[in-house]
Amino acid sequence: MTACPSDLKLEGHLLDPAGSGLAPHIDGCGDCRERLARMEEEGEEFRRFVHPVTVDAVVAAARRPWPAFLPAVASATAIAAAVVLLSIRAAPPSDYVGEKGDGLGLTVFVGGAEGAWAAADGSAVAASAALRFQVSPAARCHLWIVSVDAAGQVSRLYPAQGDGGAEVREGGPLPGGAVLDGLEGPERIYAVCSARPFPFAALQALCRTAAGGGEQAVRHAGALSGLPPGTLQASLLLEKRT
Repeated sequence: MTACPSDLKLEGHLLDPAGSGLAPHIDGCGDCRERLARMEEEGEEFRRFVHPVTVDAVVAAARRPWPAFLPAVASATAIAAAVVLLSIRAAPPSDYVGEKGDGLGLTVFVGGAEGAWAAADGSAVAASAALRFQVSPAARCHLWIVSVDAAGQVSRLYPAQGDGGAEVREGGPLPGGAVLDGLEGPERIYAVCSARPFPFAALQALCRTAAGGGEQAVRHAGALSGLPPGTLQASLLLEKRT
């Protein structure tokens, strides 16, 4: 009997059952069918419960009228905090030639003992925290979500398989998720959405150039340069704590 696939490969099967090549094994393996059913259940739980009480609540808070007795500066600060939780929009690099106003919203949900919460840029998180993602692209595109750590390691977070990025047509929570590596230090997450498929190896090289020079490079990295014209991108920094 062949070895059971990893959770990462099963996540890939959920994204692309026909292309994963795992169907024959899963059909004959009760353990893998149970694991797959559990992953599907967790994804559905996220879509039904985590998403409404986080993103929708943040949007509602940002739209809710502020009490008249609050100073104007306090109201503006609170609204800005709510918006940054909802969507981190990176400024385009100097070689970006897309239409002005285009953007890619990225929300990173962090799992914890008290439930999931939406991370702000620079949030401290458990070094082995589980993450889920939501994006809101301005147009249909091919999406990559990757991370870069202080050692220059570039990890693919979404999609789990394939080369070119996953085609997304509208915003919303993404299937699957990721678990951080358990090592303390900064980790920067990039979401990149291009009009055409973009190879992972090329994206990996750009990420290493932008953020692969140690902890401070990760913390202060800006938008990726060298992406195809019109590519949308967003970035968020996490500070992993043990």
